[in-house]
Amino acid sequence: MTAPALFQPAKRVRASERALRIALRVVQDTGLSVEKLCITGGQIEIHCGRVDAEKPSPDHGGPEDW
Repeated sequence: MTAPALFQPAKRVRASERALRIALRVVQDTGLSVEKLCITGGQIEIHCGRVDAEKPSPDHGGPEDW
């Protein structure tokens, strides 16, 4: 008789250092800052800082005077 699926032993899963380095390299290459980094088992969660929009220059677009 086998145990139900709920009572099967859990596999240990962890995030690899290589995966973490690749993810952080991508964030760095895009120029974002990391505010928070959470690693839970095999899941890596990266929270990036807010990207502020630059103010448009005074001569940027807009309606033209006729």
